[in-house]
Amino acid sequence: MKEQTIALAGVYQAATLAHELANAGTIRDQKSWDVSLMSLYKIDAASTEDVFDNDLSGLAMGFQSLIKAFNKDPQYINIIKYTLTLLTLQSKLSSRPEMQEQIAQGLNGSKILQSANEPLNDAVITKLANTYSQTISQMQPRVIVAGQPFHLKTPAITEKIRAVLLAGIRSAMLWRQVGGSQLQLLFKRGQYINEAKSLLRV
Repeated sequence: MKEQTIALAGVYQAATLAHELANAGTIRDQKSWDVSLMSLYKIDAASTEDVFDNDLSGLAMGFQSLIKAFNKDPQYINIIKYTLTLLTLQSKLSSRPEMQEQIAQGLNGSKILQSANEPLNDAVITKLANTYSQTISQMQPRVIVAGQPFHLKTPAITEKIRAVLLAGIRSAMLWRQVGGSQLQLLFKRGQYINEAKSLLRV
């Protein structure tokens, strides 16, 4: 359950960051952003924790969102929607090897654009956003992000939203790999909540 909770928190964190960007135009916790985006490059990770840089404090936002969502906090309705949509899209992606290859090529292309002092520079975010648009956005259901029109019309913000949603797909894939399923979301809510609370204290 620990590994599933870590991976699911990754999906919730990506959904929360997309929600923040759409509504505030900014991110309140840079560490959460860095950990989520950098997880895209941890393909052959040694463990679930290694995907998130072996630092669970960088997933605190995700654990908190998971707890709030599973406790049916009304303020988290949109975040829950985004998370469930990402899980559904990842399930469809698993049967699309050609799209998986396209995403892998996009990630490799973005890695070339990284610099030592700024691995998540604007060029990298643009490449990740374009990769999301050319792949995940082409499937149904689409993630419809609700927010302030001003922010949603700002290219730099919408690119960040798409980039972090791609990171959400990465975490959804990880969740499946460690045994996550839709049934568990229904029947193991209490276990997920308890595990997330425990991991928040680590």
